[in-house]
Amino acid sequence: MSIIIQRRTPEPPYSLHDAHILELRPEGENTLRLVSQTGYVRTAPPYEQVDGDVAVTGVDWESSYLYLLAYQDVLCGNCGQFAGEKMTVEAFLRKNPRFSMDIMDETYGYCQMKLNGFLSLEGQCLEFFLELYYTGEVRYLLKE
Repeated sequence: MSIIIQRRTPEPPYSLHDAHILELRPEGENTLRLVSQTGYVRTAPPYEQVDGDVAVTGVDWESSYLYLLAYQDVLCGNCGQFAGEKMTVEAFLRKNPRFSMDIMDETYGYCQMKLNGFLSLEGQCLEFFLELYYTGEVRYLLKE
């Protein structure tokens, strides 16, 4: 019997946990820029906050989705019933040009970036799951 061990995905140099995203901005044909309010945190000592945005290149728009959950009779993010919608990222951006996101968690896999947290949209607090399928790079654009 052969045993193949999957290596752990290396930790990214920065964490988007608690990042406040003001805009998801398509740039060019296949790049999505996450415009942050105050940047993100370095994952190595001294674990400092750095100002900057993130660009994901090689985005496959037909395979990148946003899921929105609207909770019913409970506060957003708590256990309980919800109604939801799944749409492509492009369809969401066409429908909702103004919103902001607070990222609570991030996951990276083979050609995938998954972010989840809370989205403010027209006075509502919604839970979101963002799935980006990409064949390019995740670029941390530091403002210096």
